[in-house]
Amino acid sequence: MSKLIGITADVFLGETTAINEKLMDFVPRPAVNAVLAAGGIPVSLPYIPKEKINGLLERLDGVIFPGGPDIDPTFMGEEPIPELGVTNRDRDVFEIALVRTAVATKVPILGICRGAQIIDVALGGSVYQDLESQYPGKVLKHHQSAPGDQPTHFVSVDHDSKLFKTIGDNVFVNSRHHQAIKAVPEGLHIVAKATDGVIEGIENDDASVQAVQWHPENMWEHDSRQLDIFKDFIERI
Repeated sequence: MSKLIGITADVFLGETTAINEKLMDFVPRPAVNAVLAAGGIPVSLPYIPKEKINGLLERLDGVIFPGGPDIDPTFMGEEPIPELGVTNRDRDVFEIALVRTAVATKVPILGICRGAQIIDVALGGSVYQDLESQYPGKVLKHHQSAPGDQPTHFVSVDHDSKLFKTIGDNVFVNSRHHQAIKAVPEGLHIVAKATDGVIEGIENDDASVQAVQWHPENMWEHDSRQLDIFKDFIERI
C-alpha cells in the first residue's frame, strides 16, 4: 500500500486572482511530483491549530517540510536583524509543533531547505538569520541566479551517514537560501557541508529525521540521486 506523505504548505500572503482573496495555501508541484515518483501519495498540510496535530499525524506515514520564508528568530531567543527576510509566525508555530510531535511519536520526517532549518530550530538548534552577514567565514553564493533545476556548488557527505548510502559523496546541488543552520542540537548529526563549511545536511541516528539544505525536488528529473532521497525516505517508513 502506498504511504501517505504530508507536505507542509506555504501561504501566499498577497492577493491572488485564483481565489480573489489573500492567504492562499499551496504546496510546490515539484515536491508533489517527487513524492509520486518515489511511490508515495502526497497530502497538502496547511497550518492548523497545534491541538489538532496528534490527530493529523495518526493519518500520515511521514511528513516532508519543504522550503519557504525565513524563520522568526524569536523562536531561538533572538531579536530580528535588518537583513531578516519575510517571516510567517503562524507557519513556524505549526511546523515546530509538528516536528516535535512527529519525533516524539516516531513519524519519519524529511526537511528541504527551510525544512532543514525548522527541524533544527524545533529540536533546539539555531540558524543564521542572514548567512552572508553573520557567517564567520567567506561564503559561496548560496542563492543562485541560475535556473533552480541546475546545480551550482558541491557538497561533501559524511561516509558514515545514511545520506551517503543514498547519494554518495561530492554531490552537485542547487542552492536557494539565505538562512542556514548554525548550531545542531543533541540527537542530530551534521552529515553534509558545502566547501565553505556551511551545513547542508543533518540526520539522527536512524535517519527517521533527515534534512538537506538544497532542493532535490527541483533536480530529481535530471539526477536520479536526488529522487533517491525521496525513495529512501519512503522506504524507511
